[in-house]
Amino acid sequence: MTFECDRCGLCCQHIDIIPQLKAFDSGNGRCIHLLSSNLCDIYPDRPEVCNVEAMYKLYYKGTISEEEYIKKNKQGCIQLKNKYAK
Repeated sequence: MTFECDRCGLCCQHIDIIPQLKAFDSGNGRCIHLLSSNLCDIYPDRPEVCNVEAMYKLYYKGTISEEEYIKKNKQGCIQLKNKYAK
């Protein structure tokens, strides 16, 4: 099971609330690696916190099913869109 990202870029435009990504914040909450195409210029080497599948395997595998974890990430994505999408 994989997380289906539609590449809206909203998660990468609001990283100021994620302590692990402080070094990547351009000063306005936008990741310094987010390109104008909403793609990541370090995608193969992105931090674990930016990788839904890696985070599941490393931190959540023993506490929640992968299906439920992906579902919760999709819900978070929808919440970002509802809050910030134009």
